[in-house]
Amino acid sequence: MTAVRATTVMLAVALLGAGCVPMASGAAPGGGGGDRSAAGRTVLVELFTSQGCSSCPAADAFVREFPRLGLGRNQVVPLTFHVDYWDDLGWKDPFAARAFTDRQRRYAELGRLRSPEGEDGLQGIYTPQMVVDGAVHFSGRRRDVALQEIRKAAAAPALVDVDGQAVLRGNQAQVTVRLTARAADAFRQPWRLFVAVAARAARTRVTRGENSGDTLEEAAVVRSLSEPVRIASAPAEPVTITVTKPADLPWSALELDAVLASESSWQVGAVRAIELPTP
Repeated sequence: MTAVRATTVMLAVALLGAGCVPMASGAAPGGGGGDRSAAGRTVLVELFTSQGCSSCPAADAFVREFPRLGLGRNQVVPLTFHVDYWDDLGWKDPFAARAFTDRQRRYAELGRLRSPEGEDGLQGIYTPQMVVDGAVHFSGRRRDVALQEIRKAAAAPALVDVDGQAVLRGNQAQVTVRLTARAADAFRQPWRLFVAVAARAARTRVTRGENSGDTLEEAAVVRSLSEPVRIASAPAEPVTITVTKPADLPWSALELDAVLASESSWQVGAVRAIELPTP
């Protein structure tokens, strides 16, 4: 599993909104891609979550409800990242990875995320943290705020169109991505292009920790990220990225998503759900 590695920083954890913070050890436990919507650009919604956090199941349930709310993957691409800093507090999340914690830390280090109320910067990291288009963060339990921020992001003008297709070769997928400028200054700044491999759904019986006794239903669970490709100018040819399938899942249980984000701020320029061919 690979992802951009953040520099080492002290893990500061803050309680924001209805978010959840891990206690010190020993403390008492507390549908498919398709064409883009005519309504606007496709929006990336990231959720940093953990099966060990009692505030997280509600946020995960919200992500699962996106299709029922009319937010298909042509409108919103959700990616849920399971962080590992809850793992020593009673329950080891089977989907948690240090790389995903590093991704969340990097957002904090960059200091570019703002709250819905307009406050800049972020002190520490927390769960469940929802990030819309790499620009706005808030508790993933704040559903009305999430829907409002998704609408705002969808209405913003698109700088770049992302399109692509995947070819399956055994346990690998070769993803060919085409980038098309929608504005004259679309490639004024360098971009990072990567592909996420996510499980469509997951079901886990939790036997310890804050969610002990619960069976958690989750969606869009990120299993790996490709190494990012730096895009410094408008590419004349498509970009090819190869990703590997998790050994425990068939391709039919997975989603692939291409994400184009600013190299300096991590704000999302474009995102696209990639249709998987039948193996």
